[in-house]
Amino acid sequence: MNKADLVLAIEQAIGALQPVYRGNADESDLYEASLLVVCLDAARAAGGTALLTQDGRNPASALRFRRAPGNLWSGDFTHVLASFPGTQKRLEIHLGVFVAATTSKVAHECDVAILDHQEAERSRRAMVHPRSRGLVAAIEAKHYAASPGLGVGRGFLGLAQELGGKKCSLVFPSQSSTTLGALIAKKDSEAYPQLLPGTTAADRLRSKLDQAIRNWKDRL
Repeated sequence: MNKADLVLAIEQAIGALQPVYRGNADESDLYEASLLVVCLDAARAAGGTALLTQDGRNPASALRFRRAPGNLWSGDFTHVLASFPGTQKRLEIHLGVFVAATTSKVAHECDVAILDHQEAERSRRAMVHPRSRGLVAAIEAKHYAASPGLGVGRGFLGLAQELGGKKCSLVFPSQSSTTLGALIAKKDSEAYPQLLPGTTAADRLRSKLDQAIRNWKDRL
């Protein structure tokens, strides 16, 4: 999908992008925004009500996402706040924020992060990176025309080891090489090749995230 196609898919799904963001965002930025849509759909499938917001209270009038990694507490960017009936627990979905590994304390960029709202609030109040213990799911996005190489796969598995293997997914729009597929298949993390809006790969990722959110809701 080219830039115009991605913009159309995003705006049809969640509303108008801010004109400056729409103009400056490249295909990689918009690909990540399209993955936020998949996460939002998963939260709704899990019974949630989703609010696209900048301040955590009011609906965003136009959507503006990060185009470079940053701190969760900084900047006036759109994120998703999802609430669920029967529980006080809430979720946030962010693009391009750093999350700190619970054990090593090293901060890692998450292209897409689904976070427990309380952990996100802690991050904002203390101006510290959210901890991976509050991470429900993370997506590493590679908008490549060809399969990511083994180096990318190994880097992704290192990230997954830090943040939690079962929480992490590698997503890209191209076909996967046999060697990359074999590398990821041996681990708890998963790869979703050929994922674009409206594809069966997007449906599979949505189902995985739906279940991850349901498990998070049920956890005491």
